[in-house]
Amino acid sequence: MSDLLPTVDNPHPLLKLEGSERKYYTIRTVLITAVMTIVIYLIPSYYGLEHITTQTSYFMLDIFGFHPRLFVYEDNLEQLTGFDQFMYFLYDSERATYPAISLDSDANVRRNYLIVRACTGMQAGALLLGLIWSTPASTHDRIRASYTILIALFIGNTMRIAAMIALTTIFIENFGLSYNDAWMYSHDWLGRPLGFFGTIGFTALIEMRNVRILDTITVWIDTIMGSKPKTAAD
Repeated sequence: MSDLLPTVDNPHPLLKLEGSERKYYTIRTVLITAVMTIVIYLIPSYYGLEHITTQTSYFMLDIFGFHPRLFVYEDNLEQLTGFDQFMYFLYDSERATYPAISLDSDANVRRNYLIVRACTGMQAGALLLGLIWSTPASTHDRIRASYTILIALFIGNTMRIAAMIALTTIFIENFGLSYNDAWMYSHDWLGRPLGFFGTIGFTALIEMRNVRILDTITVWIDTIMGSKPKTAAD
């Protein structure tokens, strides 16, 4: 493994893997990344992170004059999907509550925005952590990359949530859109591209910490496509 660590003289050793070594590396790192992603995202209770995300998004909205309110939404466990019921049973069989933000719009109609697991951004976070710890790098660089990406992810994600709620309100009040249409434009048309480009930015932060996750992804793609590593003569 030490010969795969990036150095000043050999910054991309993974790209030189050939034959069975490359296939073995691909299988091993894909499994490690997949297992870590599933464990990190699905197993823990993210209620604490949901709560902090809600509080921070509330703070951002309040700064820009939207005057939101905080509350806890209580749901009926029987109304959840079978998968959600199973996941809640793993760590809290009684939980069916979510931190939420309430915002008044269009003639004082109250709109509620629940902050659930998918809103924490930990889908991308879990995948990136899996890539960080499956890619050859020093422990120091991996730790630096991990806490850097988690901090950046939290800040970027709360800004994204606050922006989507603010835009939904603006679309309703200033453009006369229905709530469903306003949410579609702010969440699907604008929020998802922001998440995509944010992931690119997070990847750049990881690479700057000398953890070459793009090399790992390149090896995966080359192995699947059957490509051969390029030599100096190429």
